[in-house]
Amino acid sequence: MRSRLVGDEVRLVIPATPAYSRVARVAVSGIAARLGLRLAEIEDLRIAVDETLILLLRAAGTADTIALTFHIQAGRLTIDAGASTAPSGHRLDDAVRSRFEHLVGPVVDEYQIGDQGERVRLVKTLPT
Repeated sequence: MRSRLVGDEVRLVIPATPAYSRVARVAVSGIAARLGLRLAEIEDLRIAVDETLILLLRAAGTADTIALTFHIQAGRLTIDAGASTAPSGHRLDDAVRSRFEHLVGPVVDEYQIGDQGERVRLVKTLPT
């Protein structure tokens, strides 16, 4: 089943409000389950996406939407997330970045955060 998913891309655009965070968590859970991840790994990705949304909402207070793109590749799932508008002249608060790194770092294989906190990339290696 996994080989048929490779190359798929799922895009989700939600309003930039905490009320829609659940939609993104459900989406990542469904994708992770289709990829054959274990329950603990699915929960890890839910946490990573939730923390990504918290970071994006704090950094991009005036954004209208947040877009998440799930890229299913051979051996990995990449999640690119970003706010519709980047804050001008704003730098991501060190405490916010530290919280994100503390909670997300252990549950994904790679992550990147834009300097202003307007973009996040998560990478999870898939089981073989």
